[in-house]
Amino acid sequence: MGKDSYDDLIFQLGDLARERLANKANRPRAMERVLKAEEALLARREEMEELERQMNDEDGGYRDFQAQQEAERLEQQEIVKKWRRAVEGIEGRTKNLRKKMSTQRATLRYQKEALKKAEERHKDLEMTQHHEEAKIALSRENLKKFRLAQMRMQRDIEELEAELETILTPRPGQPGAAGILAHKRLMEMEDEAEARKEEHDQLMAELDAQLAAKDQEVAAAEDYLDQAAYILGEEVYSQRIPDPALAALYLRVDKAS
Repeated sequence: MGKDSYDDLIFQLGDLARERLANKANRPRAMERVLKAEEALLARREEMEELERQMNDEDGGYRDFQAQQEAERLEQQEIVKKWRRAVEGIEGRTKNLRKKMSTQRATLRYQKEALKKAEERHKDLEMTQHHEEAKIALSRENLKKFRLAQMRMQRDIEELEAELETILTPRPGQPGAAGILAHKRLMEMEDEAEARKEEHDQLMAELDAQLAAKDQEVAAAEDYLDQAAYILGEEVYSQRIPDPALAALYLRVDKAS
């Protein structure tokens, strides 16, 4: 068995002093640093546990959502199957409309990102090149075009949504209405699933990033506690504070010095 080094023994002395002297009235001055370091480490660990709890809750909630959707999907599919002929009469039109809507929604998301970047560039231009009036005016004009394009795209999507809603709203007494409504619900569920997945993925990515940062904070707090314990060990050793358990370590530190 290898011989303990001076540093190892000082660490041991600091840990033991924390255990033996923390509640003493005349405890070493370095004890305050150790106690505060412990509090900080405990707080960081509790914050990390809270982030892990949030991740587990979100993951569990998402799985519950998927299970609920699957159960409802089976029910709606049975209704669609029963009224298959009525659904077939509108299926082609709804499929094409949804394809157009999906494409335009993706384009709109891209346009929003492009507009956000353009607004940031324009703001920076006004701050750094305010003397370039022509350049700023051109940038402002481009922003107007971006916004108009978004408004047109949003209007087009709303028109498609209204057209789809009309197709999926059975007339009073229309044969197979239950099947059409079930078909409508299945499409709504697809949209809900897509939106929920996007929300889930984004939240989990954010929590994962926070967890990684918190892990570094915990590691830093652990290092600081080690340093505080070492300083406490040095102080206790230098003062030779009377204590039977500490005295045994003093002799070992003497030999390692």
